[in-house]
Amino acid sequence: MSTGAQLIHDNDLYFDGGDPANGSLYLCAVPGTPQAQVETVIDVLRGAGLWSASPVKQVPEAQKDAYAEQMQFVGSFSFIHGTVALTAARFDHPKYPSNAERWEAWQKTLGA
Repeated sequence: MSTGAQLIHDNDLYFDGGDPANGSLYLCAVPGTPQAQVETVIDVLRGAGLWSASPVKQVPEAQKDAYAEQMQFVGSFSFIHGTVALTAARFDHPKYPSNAERWEAWQKTLGA
């Protein structure tokens, strides 16, 4: 299994459906990570102007196979926020291309 497919299948994936600049950028958390902890990271991104005010979206388990097949893995980095370890992942999809400048801003903001 490729790195990207493994990230998709092994994690809960959160994304910002309200900002096209965040297309194909995901926060990945191991299952069981409290959503409140993930949302504290999203609050950091929002505070930096890097995540919209739209409700957070999560990739449903039933759609993970399609995500793994259709998205091209670009890169990822892991980081610790408070007491939780998370991974940020960048993919590309023909309909939702990722933005290199936004990805770089995520890296700087989250301490990659």
